[in-house]
Amino acid sequence: MCTSPKSGDCGIFSVSSPLRRVPSLKIAESLNLYDATAEEVLVLTDAIGVKAQKPNRDKPGEPPTGKEAKRRDTDVPLLQKPSGDFLYLMGSVNPAVSMVEVAEASLRLEWGRRETPLPVVALTDGARTIRLDLLPLFGEGVTIILDWYHLRKRVYQNLSMVAHSRAERESWEKVVLAFLWRGQTKEAVTFLSTLSPRNAGALSDLVGYLEKHDSEIIDYERRYATGKSIGSGRMEKAVDQMIGMRQKKKGMSWSKKGSRTLAALKVAELNGQ
Repeated sequence: MCTSPKSGDCGIFSVSSPLRRVPSLKIAESLNLYDATAEEVLVLTDAIGVKAQKPNRDKPGEPPTGKEAKRRDTDVPLLQKPSGDFLYLMGSVNPAVSMVEVAEASLRLEWGRRETPLPVVALTDGARTIRLDLLPLFGEGVTIILDWYHLRKRVYQNLSMVAHSRAERESWEKVVLAFLWRGQTKEAVTFLSTLSPRNAGALSDLVGYLEKHDSEIIDYERRYATGKSIGSGRMEKAVDQMIGMRQKKKGMSWSKKGSRTLAALKVAELNGQ
């Protein structure tokens, strides 16, 4: 129970928190993604945006409020627990507490008493900010898989701008995805280099995306055959449960504080807290 509500020390980082008695985690740096019997602890990540409220008009004589964001974006990780269920996470409503700090605290509370290195596999959508958050949590050796759903989506979006017709896009997409499904990034890039694009910038952007994420593009076919996760169906459902279903209805717009506060309440409900 919080006994000093004005101090700002209440909650997961309070002096009396059990986190202080939990040791730091050791993360396994070498995993076999294609071994059906190998233990894995999944971390799924995604981000979701909702419409931002329009700023109030500046009054004469008052300093301008500046340009406001059009979207309120929230990064959302799911952490697999020892029970196999998932813990819903997000950054604190308090801007002084980052999502990384919340996730680190949750990791240590759930897994901190484990004696052997934790075999973490992170499935991400490829967003730079989310990937950067994984490094302070797990270190450079963390195993990251680019989520198949988002990889397919990116290929579709870019080829829609590159191709001259729908039939051409479908033909090119089929070839590129066949290579990527087997983790053959270089072959996919080589094929893309032979195309005559309608939009050269979109083609260059796709090639750059694939090359940047080469180390995270795996043999999805082989891993899928083991029954292990390659996609974000659970993650897509989670962001919808946490934010989308409540905050993305027609006509809704949100302040940053309002959106995050409501999301935090939903996270607590989903976690049974």
